[in-house]
Amino acid sequence: MKKVLLLPKLLSFVAMILFTTTLIAQDVKISNDASLGQILTDADGNTLYFFTKDAMPDASACTGGCVTNWPVFYKESPAVGMGLDAGDFGNFERADGAMQTTYKGWPLYYFVNDANTGDTNGEAKNNVWFVAKPDYGIMLMNDVLVGLDGETYTGDYQLGTENVQFFTDAVGRTLYTFKNDKYNQNNFTADDFSNNGVWPVYEEDLQQIPSILDAGLFGKITVAGHQQMTYKGWPLYFFGQDEVRGETKGVSVPSPGVWPVAVQDVADAVVSVQEIEGLEQIEIYPNPFSEDFNISFVLQKPEMLTISILNAIGQEMSKQQEMFSAANNKVSFNGLHLTQGIYFVKIQGRKGVSVSTLIKN
Repeated sequence: MKKVLLLPKLLSFVAMILFTTTLIAQDVKISNDASLGQILTDADGNTLYFFTKDAMPDASACTGGCVTNWPVFYKESPAVGMGLDAGDFGNFERADGAMQTTYKGWPLYYFVNDANTGDTNGEAKNNVWFVAKPDYGIMLMNDVLVGLDGETYTGDYQLGTENVQFFTDAVGRTLYTFKNDKYNQNNFTADDFSNNGVWPVYEEDLQQIPSILDAGLFGKITVAGHQQMTYKGWPLYFFGQDEVRGETKGVSVPSPGVWPVAVQDVADAVVSVQEIEGLEQIEIYPNPFSEDFNISFVLQKPEMLTISILNAIGQEMSKQQEMFSAANNKVSFNGLHLTQGIYFVKIQGRKGVSVSTLIKN
């Protein structure tokens, strides 16, 4: 009797497995790569890519022979895996008549030299192809800069036509810096945030970035109670009149070069220094240092000072605060926990700030 009942139960179990497998089949899913983290792949695990010259919405700049090396990915109504939102996917008709699927506005591709599932040989190819990820915070785009005035500009903000690689957010909204800002200092946003609609601050968490960028160069500052992301000390902004991915209208406002697009090789922001009245002869020794270092100074009158050690992106690594006087004018720090590199000694009083450079060898 048991043998008679076993077959129906077995068939039912097999049917359940087949039904479950059908339910969880995905056209696009998140896969884990040992070096790149979470990436987007197709159902079989083949890696998908973004092309940073795809600046225009619903269009591909990879045409002709390019498509031979970077075949397009298309699913009419892609079923997506856990952690993905179907609303982030779309389709468009390419100039060659073929259809292509997009993720957060970015057209998706394969790379012909990925011979095996899980290969990521196209990552950072020519610095314009990057593995598609579900959670880029900063992305790159290559395009001509077109201002609100309709003119095109070169990378040094002269009239002309030149492709520039600049930062965007995950959906392709351009990021800018402000010429009048200083190191970790926003000189534009009003205290009441009333002008934030004109040049909104970039408040998102960093999350993922392309592999050619250094996460250590990004930081955050507090502006009018909001967190603003910085790069090399430059606060990052959007422009309120950029409406579609890749637009750079802000580069001509109010004149070219005042609001540059954020780029990888921008020079470090200048440290703003306002000397503290009565504070003189600051000495830091040894400098360069390997373990401990000392800071001494001459103070004309007693002052409550906050002495902070900042890393290259403005993050506070150590801090001491106390009342100093002519007799009490030295403080020591232990630098064993600091890695090699450039640091800043920031001495802040009631009315001023003094900043000096410190190096760990």
